[in-house]
Amino acid sequence: MKQSYYKTSDFTTDEDFIKWVQYPTAESDAFWQEFLEKHPSHRQAVQEAREMILHLSADNLHDANADLEEVWQHLHTAKQDYLANREAEEGQVAKVISISASRFGWTWAAAAAVILLVTGFFLYQQRTATVTYVAAAGERLHLRLPDSSSVVLNSDSKLILPAKWALDKDRIVKLEGQAFFSVTHKQNKQKFIVETASGLEVEVLGTEFSVFESDSLKRVILESGKVSLNLLHQGKTQRVEMVPGELVDIAAANVITKKKVQPELYNAWKSSKLTLENKTLKEISAILQHSYGYRVVVTDSSLMQQRITAYLDNNTPNHILSTLSGTLNVEIQKHNKNITISSN
Repeated sequence: MKQSYYKTSDFTTDEDFIKWVQYPTAESDAFWQEFLEKHPSHRQAVQEAREMILHLSADNLHDANADLEEVWQHLHTAKQDYLANREAEEGQVAKVISISASRFGWTWAAAAAVILLVTGFFLYQQRTATVTYVAAAGERLHLRLPDSSSVVLNSDSKLILPAKWALDKDRIVKLEGQAFFSVTHKQNKQKFIVETASGLEVEVLGTEFSVFESDSLKRVILESGKVSLNLLHQGKTQRVEMVPGELVDIAAANVITKKKVQPELYNAWKSSKLTLENKTLKEISAILQHSYGYRVVVTDSSLMQQRITAYLDNNTPNHILSTLSGTLNVEIQKHNKNITISSN
């Protein structure tokens, strides 16, 4: 930072001064207040510089959707307004404006150049800033995204998204683990893309679907709408279209399996409640397997068609098993991820 200032142009071309005017902090406020107390003769130059920078830096320059070409065009327009306003305030005739423009032309050009750099830096920071959500073990997060889409993030999962989304660009989020998405449709057909660490891209416009990724398996289940999967493998992209009720598994070496399923059997985990309406033990075993990752063995095949109706406020696996045990009068043994169900 400069140690001595003499004219308005000294302030308007100082990066630290511009940052203070555009993006003040408690620290910068204290510094410049102390500066003015020590150098009261510079108050007029500081005030003129502040007015000039604020005039050039309209609020829409802070919009993360703006680009630098728009910023520069605004600065050019602001220059004309600033010079015209200054001449009007001083009561000079119109023919003197050309002289005043020459007088202030270099000051404006230098100030605009620095403002462009400072504003560009903050626009870049806004565009590249991200927000990260992490669901710890045993935790489930319900999220509302900036575009009003909703996400249920399963335990041991992470979702990364931009702090601000441009109105004319794809909505891109990065997922590690498992999540259920309910995507808001945009009138401009703005795409919503879920990227995973392995290179899978799930591309949608407006729909409901879940994405799961582990070291050995990637899985997408579509409840409604339409999605496209883009699979990157050995430098090539393979595209897979999905319709509601389909499940796509992608195993090692991009081996793809597509089949029709009942999505609710796989997505029971996303809600804190569970409705079992006239469900067979076979169907409930499928929920435990697909939604919670358990391997279920029923030793007596006649039990598979036993039916149950229950409304659970707590859909944890232990609560489901407790309900089964009490309602069907069966014996249940659970060890790690293995469940054995047998007759009493």
